Amino acid sequence: MVGQMLKGTCRNCNDTKIQVIARGQYAWAEYCPQCFSECKLCEGTGYIFEKDNEGREYAKPCMCRNLNLRITLFNNAQIPGQFYNATFDNFEVTADPSLEEALRTASFFYKNYQRGNWKGLLFMGGVGVGKTRLVSTILRDFTLNHGIPGIFKEFTALLSEIKAGYDKGLSESSILEKINNTEILIIDELGKGRKSDWEINILDSVISNRYNMRKTTIFTTNYTDKKTTTYAEPIIVRTDNDSQKEKFKKETLEQRVFSRIYSRLKGMCDFIEIKGPDQRYPDM
Repeated sequence: MVGQMLKGTCRNCNDTKIQVIARGQYAWAEYCPQCFSECKLCEGTGYIFEKDNEGREYAKPCMCRNLNLRITLFNNAQIPGQFYNATFDNFEVTADPSLEEALRTASFFYKNYQRGNWKGLLFMGGVGVGKTRLVSTILRDFTLNHGIPGIFKEFTALLSEIKAGYDKGLSESSILEKINNTEILIIDELGKGRKSDWEINILDSVISNRYNMRKTTIFTTNYTDKKTTTYAEPIIVRTDNDSQKEKFKKETLEQRVFSRIYSRLKGMCDFIEIKGPDQRYPDM
């Protein structure tokens, strides 16, 4: 049902006419139940009837359909439910100045896109510095505020989706077609996984297609350009006396995705490193 806002200021949705909640795995948008009623122009049908110069009646979309479209785009974007309330207004910068700079870049990203700049962003940095919240905020802005379609995909979840598709007789191309063609694509946790030939081929396919189509893609990764700041992955190794010992393996982003993909990333994204402590555990 489509609706229109009643008079007054709504504390529930801040007069946006939409409330966003966490519903299971994803964030979910819906009409604000406290300030919406059925649209009086179209009576909930989504269309209004007018007459042309010759008196013939025709239907045209009601103004409320634009709001309905934005809600649909947001719900199709699959933004993680954990970040259902992530906006630029409530993004707290309490750690390193690099996060403040990253937030500033993100907040101007739509304006640059509107000017025809298709290049995306690649946020790199340690665990818990705010990368995923930041890209969720960008995607919310594009879908809910500007009516531009996009989708969020965590890389290993995408791989699992493709494997599940195999069991249903679906090809990789049929599964990847949607994310290849969407206007804004978020790939979270770039570089995560076992780095198998199959995983690298999937990543290469997605990045090459979007690069060639000049489609805007935004990435997050724990891997950086430097061994000193890149993610230290814990691994278990066997010692000479056949016991187990934990060691840490460091690879740069280029080492994780290889030179061909890394070169494409450089051509399609601005790299932004976010420093600072893990904000999920601020006392550590």
